[in-house]
Amino acid sequence: MTSLRGQPDRSDLDAYLDDVLPEPERARMAQEINANPELLAEVELQQRIDDSLRRSFATGGVPASLLSKVRESGPAGKIVSRFRRRRMMVGAAAAAAAIVWGVLGWQYLASSSKTPRYNPNLPLATIYETQVVAGFRPKWVCDDDREFASTFLTRQGQGLLLAAMPEGTKMAGLTYCGGLSRYTTTMLASVDNAPVMVFVDRIGADTHPPQPAVATGLHLFRKELGSLVLYELTPIGQPRVMDYLYPADVPAAK
Repeated sequence: MTSLRGQPDRSDLDAYLDDVLPEPERARMAQEINANPELLAEVELQQRIDDSLRRSFATGGVPASLLSKVRESGPAGKIVSRFRRRRMMVGAAAAAAAIVWGVLGWQYLASSSKTPRYNPNLPLATIYETQVVAGFRPKWVCDDDREFASTFLTRQGQGLLLAAMPEGTKMAGLTYCGGLSRYTTTMLASVDNAPVMVFVDRIGADTHPPQPAVATGLHLFRKELGSLVLYELTPIGQPRVMDYLYPADVPAAK
C-alpha cells in the first residue's frame, strides 16, 4: 500500500525489511524502493544496521569442546567387572543427558540472538512498562560522546549529544525497543529516581502516538530537533530529559 504522500506504507516497509512480506507485494515494494532514491538510501542504511546488529549477536557453530565431549562419551574399552560396567553405564547416561541438554540450550540461545522484530502496534506505555519490569537496563552504554553521537548518526542520520544534566537527573544508556519505527533509538534516564524514556527517530517515521491512558500515570511530550523527532515518556508532568539533547557532529577521535 502507498500513502497519500507517495511513500510506501510504513508497516509494509517494515515487513519488507523483516523479509515477511508475501512475494507479489515484496516485488512491488522493491520496485517502489528502486524508483525512490531517498527511500532506497534509507533501506540500504537500515539493512546495514541490521547486518551489524546480527554480527554483534551472532554465534558460530557448535563449540569444538562440546563435540569433543560427545565423542568421548562413546565406549571406553573393555569393562572388567559387572559392577564397574553398570556404574560406568549410569555415568555415561548422565553425561550424555547433560551434553544433549547443553546442545539444546546452546541452540536455543543461538536462535534467540536474532534481531527482534518490531511490533508497530505496541503502545509506548506498554514498552515503558515492559522496560521497567525488566529492570530498566539499557542494551548499550556509550563510552564517550563520539560513540553516543555516532549511534544516532548511524540509526537516524543525525548525530546527537547530551548536555550536562542537573543533579538528580542522569542517563542510564540506550536501548532498541521500537516505538515509532523498528529503528527508533531510545534513551533510558531517571529523574529523581523516576524512570524516563526518550524515543528518537526521523521525522518521516513519526507515527504521532497518542497520550497514554490516564490510568498509566504517564505523560508524553513531543519535540522536533532538526531532522529528528523526540518523544519523552515520563511519570512527571513536564519534560525533564529531552531538552538536554542537541544536534551535533560526531566528535573527532581522541
